[in-house]
Amino acid sequence: MRQITFPNWLVWIDKNLKGLSIPKLPLILTIIQILGFLLDMGKPGFISKLYLTPKLILEQGEIWRIFTFIAIPFPNNLLVILVLWFFYDFMVLLEESWGSMFLTVYFLIAWLSTVFAAFLTGVSVETFAYMECSFVFALATLNPNKELHLFFILPIAFKWIALFIAGILLVIPLFLDFSNGQLYVILVFANYLLFFGKDYWLRIKKELEKRKLKH
Repeated sequence: MRQITFPNWLVWIDKNLKGLSIPKLPLILTIIQILGFLLDMGKPGFISKLYLTPKLILEQGEIWRIFTFIAIPFPNNLLVILVLWFFYDFMVLLEESWGSMFLTVYFLIAWLSTVFAAFLTGVSVETFAYMECSFVFALATLNPNKELHLFFILPIAFKWIALFIAGILLVIPLFLDFSNGQLYVILVFANYLLFFGKDYWLRIKKELEKRKLKH
């Protein structure tokens, strides 16, 4: 695992508030997703009641939407089991690498930043996928060369999976059209920036200092 310099506030939380961590978080989130999938299968169309839609929350008081969007399953029913399987494995690996407290804080910031982004941009959140991808980015940063066997055969390093997802979700949309939708996507990944921003800055600063010494 790469040695990451985390921000001081996060280190303090990990040392002093371990008792507030959510145990078995990967299992809990996976079960919530499974329940959302079963609900969608049993009552087609009801899934729209789970969307995080700021307008309906503000105008009709449907407060539950702030929480229920976490249960929205992957949109393709044929792939949902495979996606949940990989999601659970990624979460478990992340918990093993980080510890329960770090994972809990990362999840809570992801949830809060998603809610904040939705209200700021007015975008209706109809998928849990962006939050799921933020966990993939974190794991790829911690263990870039660790491999996942696609279809149980083809080995692919986590860093390439993360780069592919980043290209699809961030780079391509931003080049095509910058709108509230793209702004929402950027804000959703605030948890990643808060956790790893300091380490990136220190690495960049160190590299710049090396180049100055060479010249």
